Amino acid sequence: MARRRNEDADSSRSKSQTPETAPNAIEDKLTLETHQVRNIALGTILVVTFYILLQSLNVGPHQLERTTRQSLQAISHLTPESLWKSHGSKIVKVTSVFGQDNELYEGALRSHKEHNRIHEYDMKVLREKIVSKYWSTPTYLLSLVVEELAKPKELRSEWLMWSGPDVIILNPHVPLESFLPPADFSRTHLLGTHDSKGFNSGVFFLRVHDWSVQMLVEVLYAGNFHPEIERAEDKTQAAFDEVLRSDRFRGQVVYQPRTWYNAYQLNATQFEGHRGDLLVHFHDIGGDKWTAMADTLARTAKAKKKWAVPFEETTYESEISDYWERIRKARQLLSVARSRQEDNAVWEAVRRLSYALTYEVDDKEKMRGGMIAVQNALRLPDSERLVE
Repeated sequence: MARRRNEDADSSRSKSQTPETAPNAIEDKLTLETHQVRNIALGTILVVTFYILLQSLNVGPHQLERTTRQSLQAISHLTPESLWKSHGSKIVKVTSVFGQDNELYEGALRSHKEHNRIHEYDMKVLREKIVSKYWSTPTYLLSLVVEELAKPKELRSEWLMWSGPDVIILNPHVPLESFLPPADFSRTHLLGTHDSKGFNSGVFFLRVHDWSVQMLVEVLYAGNFHPEIERAEDKTQAAFDEVLRSDRFRGQVVYQPRTWYNAYQLNATQFEGHRGDLLVHFHDIGGDKWTAMADTLARTAKAKKKWAVPFEETTYESEISDYWERIRKARQLLSVARSRQEDNAVWEAVRRLSYALTYEVDDKEKMRGGMIAVQNALRLPDSERLVE
């Protein structure tokens, strides 16, 4: 058929068109026009959305959220389903490398390649500043969540994993899916880590969900309500910490043991993690950062097998299984205890375990202590105790 169309085109330079070629020409034209409509719609909507975000000092968070939601609906309505393309992976990695050339950040970015190849992860890299450098991370994440939510559900990626430019992958055999919540934790929308300074925005997982749109809008606006954020050294991290502690969002956040996927390089020579860990984060080590990054990139390039441990030979599987089961048991105990809170001892034990479940779930011993306190307050017999 293609050969016949070529012959027709060569033999006829007139205005007339054979019945056989006309439908194909019309179809090609319609396809081109549909693609153009899609691109114009997406471009216009995202530009308008980010224009509003740039004016966030004068626009309230509810208006920002409403504008973002309207953009999402417009994209869905204007774009034919047949034109959407799935990322192809359940988890999409997201990072940013922009500004002055930095070969160490580029080396850290290259360290993801083998991990992405093995597990077929897509990776989005922000190469240009969107707004002031402190707010480009949540703005970019918001645009990606909106883009995914606009797709038919079966074509969406389910999670975004943010990692900063100072993160180096050590063990490419660790699948990111292993950290995700089981099916019975469907209301968990953010997985992250924290330390003595609060939430660490260096590495975290964000579910593609309406909740994430609302949360990111609040992060972008948080500085207007909390002046201390503007005084913070890391404004983006301070904004995330403030929003994720609020009543509106903290119930959907789960903190995981930090060394699972956010282990720190403590100084030029000391790594707090272990052989087989997924990555190293060069977080807050001052003047040692560039020396440490250069050294780690060189060492891991020369001794890949030292760090590239098969997943089944690491401790991840057993630790992760125990972690989620511990949360299940804590929730089960709280469910029983809340019906007996008129007892002061039970009330205090419930308060303690509830706090641990919200902010200390990554600490095995504190969780265990909180569960034992509830069991003791309830005077449960040995046969009904969930932890010892």
